[in-house]
Amino acid sequence: MIEMQTLGVRNAQPKFSLLIDDSQTLTYFELLKCAAPLALIDVNTLSTSHYQQFKNVFVTQTKAVSEPQFEEIASLVDFIPGATTSQIIVALGTISKKNALGGIVALMAYTMPGAIILIILGYFYSKYPDPRDLNILVFLAIQGIKSSTVALILQLLISMATKSINNKMHIMLSVLSAALFVAYQQPYVLILTMMMGGIITIMVEYDAENTIGRRTFVKEQSATPAIVNDPKLINKKNSHKISQLLGNKSLHLYSLILLLLLYLNSKYQSLILDISLSFYNIGTFMIGGTPITLPFMYAETVLNPLYINADAFWLGFGLAAALPGPYLNFAIFLGTHSMGIYGGICCWVAIFLPSILQIWGLLPHWSNLRKNVYLSKFKEGVISVAIGFLATAVYYGWVEACKYDLSTATVISFLSLVYVSLLNFNSPAVLTLGAALFIIRYLALWYYRELDPVIF
Repeated sequence: MIEMQTLGVRNAQPKFSLLIDDSQTLTYFELLKCAAPLALIDVNTLSTSHYQQFKNVFVTQTKAVSEPQFEEIASLVDFIPGATTSQIIVALGTISKKNALGGIVALMAYTMPGAIILIILGYFYSKYPDPRDLNILVFLAIQGIKSSTVALILQLLISMATKSINNKMHIMLSVLSAALFVAYQQPYVLILTMMMGGIITIMVEYDAENTIGRRTFVKEQSATPAIVNDPKLINKKNSHKISQLLGNKSLHLYSLILLLLLYLNSKYQSLILDISLSFYNIGTFMIGGTPITLPFMYAETVLNPLYINADAFWLGFGLAAALPGPYLNFAIFLGTHSMGIYGGICCWVAIFLPSILQIWGLLPHWSNLRKNVYLSKFKEGVISVAIGFLATAVYYGWVEACKYDLSTATVISFLSLVYVSLLNFNSPAVLTLGAALFIIRYLALWYYRELDPVIF
């Protein structure tokens, strides 16, 4: 989803409102009907772009959003940190209802179905610290799901690398970041490495003769800049603007919440506060989309024995991939498994909140951000580093999947990769096949070959 803008020269054009007056205003019920079915498109594959489906619903069918507005939103969410699909649904809901509450309602309709199922599954799975205490068929199915999950993440990694790795420097950053993740499995190391990757990209691709890209990197400016900047327009009837007033309030609220979490975490020894702060930071540094959160979550949870074990981590991601809604719902499973329902809700809110505040806060400033060539190159480096982290996460996922049966898990992972990459199976189908194959494998050993496989 990361695409460079067409090179060209800026054209000065009059600004237009992101929420134009003649667009249709949806009721909350209509907004729910539009947003809820969109959760089902997330069960296709991890690499599918959802932009066209969102566009069909909000631009073509309801006409609540104009095509120029949608293109501005799509270009922004590809540029800023955060969960891309969640940010799009928040922006579209805000525009369609002409107020910020519309964005929240749209996001809830988009995320809640899968989140409710995951919180239930996480609660019951937390009752079995050792998965071998489960029913044997359930245990075998879980191992098959974990094996197929490796293939889903690998397919996502291949898709991201194909789109974002464009030169030898990007390859070098990915390889070095993968090695660093193996050697130093600490969240702050990951963040510092991503920042350094962005800085190195700017320095290496610096064109001194052309003054950092007046001919090399300058992007074509849209003929329709994002918004009207007048804060007073926010109260105009039927013309609620995502103005600098709303944007500044959102950025201030983001900073206030971060400072509050830091203060409370330093004053009170609370596991929920600690993991909520971690997930809030993960949501903040989600540069390149939701998949980038995987290595960060792994470092914050699995590598901290107080939180969650590796078995539950990879199972939770597989379940999130098979259920409606964004893959970021994965956070509610982790929190519930580790700290109960209340902890799951805290983690879920903490990881989504930065994305909401970022899309509201940065939309008013998009016309200025898109002109910054440094930020574009910085993000290229950050994504290259993140791809290296994701490659390492794939390896750790494979190691966990092979914990009980190396050969069976490896074969199922390979077959699942074929299903999702070549045969275009959706995520639920791939995971179901993985679970079925693992069960069939051991039933065949027990009942037909009369062997007693050592898996426990």
